Amino acid sequence: MKVALLEVRYAGGLDLTDHVVVQTSSRLTLSPRLSALLGILETSERQISMSVKVDGVSYRVERKQNGEYFVGARLSLRERCLSKLRLFEAPSESQRRLNGQFAHLLSAWALIGAGYLVYTTKTWDLRVVIETLLLCFASLTLFVVGHICFSDVHRPDR
Repeated sequence: MKVALLEVRYAGGLDLTDHVVVQTSSRLTLSPRLSALLGILETSERQISMSVKVDGVSYRVERKQNGEYFVGARLSLRERCLSKLRLFEAPSESQRRLNGQFAHLLSAWALIGAGYLVYTTKTWDLRVVIETLLLCFASLTLFVVGHICFSDVHRPDR
């Protein structure tokens, strides 16, 4: 018997992570709370992937007809990379908020960089003007991207 980490991902951006017990027969023993939650989510959400990490190695989880879960084949490198990339496809609300904060931070630093460039330039030439304009444009663009990331976070109809 080993304790492993079960990861279940759904299309709506929901990620469940919980500890399970792997029996010597490769059968997974889930907690009653997790079993009930998976049963409820099965009716309303579309499951993207289900994997279990045993001793640092990721495996597929297979479900039999009787509802029991078993450890399947090892996940390929391609599947592991794709599961990480799917996080960018449908970010959760907190991920969108953090992306917006990061874009606003980069926007502020680009504006500070443009101001520093203007302040420290002794002789103006075409290169300095273009760099300053590009930093200002990047700052404005990142500010708008950050605002777009925040636009869905606090909608009253959600």
